Amino acid sequence: MRYGDLVYYDPIETIINLKDADDEEKAASLVKSYVMSDNMAENIVNICILQLQFDETIDNKGLFIVGNYGTGKSHLMSVISSIAENEKLLKFVTNDKFKDGMKRIAGKFKVLRFDIGSTDMPLRDIVLSKVEENIHQLGIEYNFPPMNKVANNKDSFMEMMALFEEKYPGKGYLIVVDELFDFLKTRKEQELIKDLAFLREIGEISKSTKIRFMSGVQESLFDNPGFQFVARTILKVKDRFEQIIIKREDISYVVSERILKKDEKQKAYIRSHLEKFSSLYKNMAERMNEFVDLFPIHPAFIEVFEKIYIAEKREVLKTITNLIKNIIDEEVPEDMPGIISYDEYWDFIKDNMSMRTNPDIKDVIDKSNVIEGAILRSFPRPQYKDSAIKIINALSVYRLATGDIRTPIGITVDNIKDDLCLFIRIPEFEEDFLRTTIETIMKDIIRTVNGQFISYNQDNQQYYIDMVRVGIDYDVIIQEKAEKLDDDTLNRYYFGILIKVLDWNAKEYRANFKIWEYSLKWLDKNIERDGYLFMGSPDERSTAQPPRDFYIYFLNLYSKNNRKYIENGKKDEVFFEFTNYDEKLESLLKSYSASMILYDSSANDGKAIYDNKADGFMKEIVKWIKTNVGNCFSVSYNGVTKRILDIAKGTKREDETIKDYIDFVASSCLSLYFADKYPDYPKFKVTITRDNREAMFKYGLNYIAGQKSEHGAKILQTFDLIDNDGNITVENSRYAKYFQDMVNSLPEGKVLNHDDIFVLENEVEVDKEFRLDGEWVALILCTLVYNGEIAITINNKKYDATMLSDLAKLAPNDIVNFSFCDRPKGIPINTLKRLMEIIGLPTGTISNPEKQVEAIKEMNKKFDELISEAHSTIQYVTSGKTIWDKLLFNDAEKKSYKDELNGFISFLNTLKRFNTPGKLRNFRYSKEEIEREFAALKMINRIQKILNFVNSIDAYVVYISKACLVLTDNNDWIKKVEDVKQKIEDTIKNIDNVDLNAAKNDVINELINIKKEYIDIYFEEHRKHRLDYKGDEHKKKILNSSKLYNLRKLKSIDILSGSELTAIEEELGKIHSCFSLTQQDLETEVQCIHCKYRYGDKNELLVYGKLDEIENKIDEIYKKWEEKLLENIEDPFVKINIGYLNDDQQKCINEFIVRRSFPENIDNLFLSSIKDLLKGLDKVEIDSKEFITFITGNGHVTLDDFKNNFMKFIENKVQGKEKDKVRIIIK
Repeated sequence: MRYGDLVYYDPIETIINLKDADDEEKAASLVKSYVMSDNMAENIVNICILQLQFDETIDNKGLFIVGNYGTGKSHLMSVISSIAENEKLLKFVTNDKFKDGMKRIAGKFKVLRFDIGSTDMPLRDIVLSKVEENIHQLGIEYNFPPMNKVANNKDSFMEMMALFEEKYPGKGYLIVVDELFDFLKTRKEQELIKDLAFLREIGEISKSTKIRFMSGVQESLFDNPGFQFVARTILKVKDRFEQIIIKREDISYVVSERILKKDEKQKAYIRSHLEKFSSLYKNMAERMNEFVDLFPIHPAFIEVFEKIYIAEKREVLKTITNLIKNIIDEEVPEDMPGIISYDEYWDFIKDNMSMRTNPDIKDVIDKSNVIEGAILRSFPRPQYKDSAIKIINALSVYRLATGDIRTPIGITVDNIKDDLCLFIRIPEFEEDFLRTTIETIMKDIIRTVNGQFISYNQDNQQYYIDMVRVGIDYDVIIQEKAEKLDDDTLNRYYFGILIKVLDWNAKEYRANFKIWEYSLKWLDKNIERDGYLFMGSPDERSTAQPPRDFYIYFLNLYSKNNRKYIENGKKDEVFFEFTNYDEKLESLLKSYSASMILYDSSANDGKAIYDNKADGFMKEIVKWIKTNVGNCFSVSYNGVTKRILDIAKGTKREDETIKDYIDFVASSCLSLYFADKYPDYPKFKVTITRDNREAMFKYGLNYIAGQKSEHGAKILQTFDLIDNDGNITVENSRYAKYFQDMVNSLPEGKVLNHDDIFVLENEVEVDKEFRLDGEWVALILCTLVYNGEIAITINNKKYDATMLSDLAKLAPNDIVNFSFCDRPKGIPINTLKRLMEIIGLPTGTISNPEKQVEAIKEMNKKFDELISEAHSTIQYVTSGKTIWDKLLFNDAEKKSYKDELNGFISFLNTLKRFNTPGKLRNFRYSKEEIEREFAALKMINRIQKILNFVNSIDAYVVYISKACLVLTDNNDWIKKVEDVKQKIEDTIKNIDNVDLNAAKNDVINELINIKKEYIDIYFEEHRKHRLDYKGDEHKKKILNSSKLYNLRKLKSIDILSGSELTAIEEELGKIHSCFSLTQQDLETEVQCIHCKYRYGDKNELLVYGKLDEIENKIDEIYKKWEEKLLENIEDPFVKINIGYLNDDQQKCINEFIVRRSFPENIDNLFLSSIKDLLKGLDKVEIDSKEFITFITGNGHVTLDDFKNNFMKFIENKVQGKEKDKVRIIIK
């Protein structure tokens, strides 16, 4: 399948010239070819068209269309201005949203288009000269005065527009300017300030005339750092302009819908093709629609293209056109994505010789060529060479997208993979594998150029072409240093490599000695033993104190004494020796050692390079050792030497680390030695390490205290302390039996001390019998405490079976260092009988030893029920529950109830601890204490009754509370509400002494009646203030009547008092209709859900008879305005002007005079005829309030004063006017 088969390729090869739209045929072509996204259409409708239209009064402003070169802003301005000039072009618009919006301005403008070239003229002179030339062509004779003859330009524009509107009534004048941004960038500060001030005036004149201004700019003026020196002036311009920004999404849409348009069949094929590779690239699956729409262009192409700073015009649409042209006849590869990304743009930059005039671009091209040449000559992996070139091209392009080519900013490995859709044939088709391969390629690129030209920013993990650093041949320096190293130095760095191989990052046990504390898993028992790891010889063993269970040595690589150490080895010593390696590995070790030495001695510039080199050598060595670990190391124990492979009985597993492998071999050697030293040690059911040892002890202890877990169970299973059902028992544990027998054999009154159990060996305590570590002995003793067999004293406090939670909270070290153990006392049967009687359980079971376990279960079940009930009661009390907006419980009551109930809960939880017959031996409460604590049950019962009562009436109370906010003026109804409030309050106060069911029924009946009365009152008032269906139809008839329509048209005539009609319309607007409300609606809502009628609102009108009254007023105004206009038309001063009207207008006026009434439908001809005839009249509007204040003064005037004030007021108003032309209108 060819690329040409998957797209309807429509190239964009021509540059749009704004003036082309002056030609109607070219304008039509521009409209037809423009592709617009819905997002762009919405912006144009909501911003551009709103500012251009003049049929709605708003604060109109000027417009800037913002977009880089080649993004289509000239095309967009041509389309908007062409349709504004010629309504017929609307039919060619393809975007419905844009087409509907443009109907507001289609054909309503005369348009002036021009662009600004290289000139020193002020912006005012450029614009006004173009406007003068244009309006002269339109038949309007007007010349703008020179700049030094005017205080501002707005007056001149208003004079010009007055002439324009006479010539073209109903039309606007649209000025469209291109290349404004380039012009403004060339202006000096004072020149620019004047130009911006002129722009501001153009923006301001838009709100008071039909002049509209639109200009295309490459960047926004308002936040552009290039204009910071005139920031204040820019802010003033910003107040008078709106801007539409052509965004990346809009450009992408043009690419997908114009250059690379596809049908659904083509999209399906592309989607199927790309889905094969989507698992390799982040977000490709999520952005699949975008990838399909833009195919074969990568979405990142446009994103990066926008950032590139190049002095030449970077026309994104034209560039994409040329790229597609080059591949349109090529086959789409089946085994790779076939996507073009921004790296392809590098050839365009290199081939454009004019770009080399920019020093930054020339430097980047030169360095990129050097890197590319090195890769073509010396890249170590030929199969990845093409990918390496592609990456260098991408880095070169991105170097020009960062603003400053010296900034340490570039692209990450993920950027390279995802934004280039870089495809490499790899053995495992996985994203991580591809990412690792790219990381390898990047390291190979850096090595190929010896760490020059390309750098890596650790902070942001980005690679970038480094325009700052100078090249040095570091490889030669390393080789020279490597040839001079001695054996001790090589041994030191060999041990450094081993530490890396083992992933060992622990701190040295002693400073300047290669000795570490080390833990080794005793495989047979599944627990780590403690010892030491040495890098070097056994001569330093004495420095490792205190002695431990084992010693592991990695002997020197270069030494003549290794065999002597091996032959004299002890039973607790294991020796590892690196014996089987080749010259290449030795060379790598020397290079690594030399790099590290040079790193330590170098200045800042060289450190990173030597570190990188050392890292490379080290990784190769580590990789070799990991691959050959079974053969390259030998292991010696008890004087016998074998290969690791022979001891391990197989090669290392893939999921096994080198350390695990080495540990397995060492542990295998030491296994018999450990068994001899610790013959009674159990095998743990879960692996015990130095790091998890304390945690595992805590798991076991928490299990005993009731917090069961899988780990806890396995720890206890190790010592046979639980049965198959997970129940704790000591019956089957030889360890527990031993310590129990020790306690039971004590004479009466004696205790088993800590020192009776433990002995200190090499600073570690173990028990005398089994040689168990202290924490495991402590855990066994805690199990005996759980069973009630013993009590244990820690830090002078005795812990028995009822205090296991407290015991579990102690620090493990405190438990291990307990003071002593002893035996507990017997079970208090009589007290427990009283407890069971109080909670309603049969008392006989607790007396019978065979039924005590069952009795304890029943008690704990009852305790849980009471605890749950107490918690629910606390939650209700503290929930802030209110009734009639008043808290049900005050703060003092809340605190009292909560404290008492929490105390009760705490007491019940204490009783739950006695959950075995053994623990009941430690029961210490008396009958009196139990009866006192259980008095809380009465409180719970009282609160439950209050809860029951309040919940039953809550819905009614909430409704009536809302209704009270509405019905505020009905005293009778409010009195009933207050009465029932008091009854509810009294009931709650005396809840212990009332018949709850009777009280509930009584109150609910009253609440129902109050609610019903409210519904009746509201429903009636709603009926009075809302039109029913017939009334609504009557209102519609008035609103649609020809008289009201005619009056609205006539309102624009100056001599008519429009305020009269406005008052009627406002009154009509206050009359609302609603015929949907039912009483059933008011069962759940206190106000009408349909019209939101507000009871008692003074703005709500009584509707009865109101429409008839309004109709009469309309008739009166209609007749009044007829008489007013006839009176003025027949005024001799006015009537003489009828002959100056055109024939249609004269006919219209004469028919009105003869008919003595308005035509049935007043049209624009009638209106224009009246307005033109009355133009000579001078309208004087008088505010009625001002008139009354002036005439009456303080309110009391004589008749003569009234007459004099009246004439003085009128004379002031008409002063300087011809009295015959004056027409007074009172507002």
